[in-house]
Amino acid sequence: MNRIPVTGDIVRYRGKQGLRAVRAAIVTADVTTLDPEGVKIGAVPALDDSLHVHLWVFTPHQVGGWHEFNVPYGAEPGTWHWPAAAG
Repeated sequence: MNRIPVTGDIVRYRGKQGLRAVRAAIVTADVTTLDPEGVKIGAVPALDDSLHVHLWVFTPHQVGGWHEFNVPYGAEPGTWHWPAAAG
């Protein structure tokens, strides 16, 4: 991994249930956008690490997507990773 994710980055999320499909997601919070003192902002939980993020995961289903909180970087179910480079 060559960089820390920031709010607004597009990443890929591997689901935890069912087919564990990989879906597009956008980073909605990172360690720099949450209070560094660990104070909760509304119902937004803290992040455990600089590579953990909060995500909005997109789905082709009519619901449109859902939130995932404190998601770690990785390749296993329930993690996020960078999209593969085009070309």
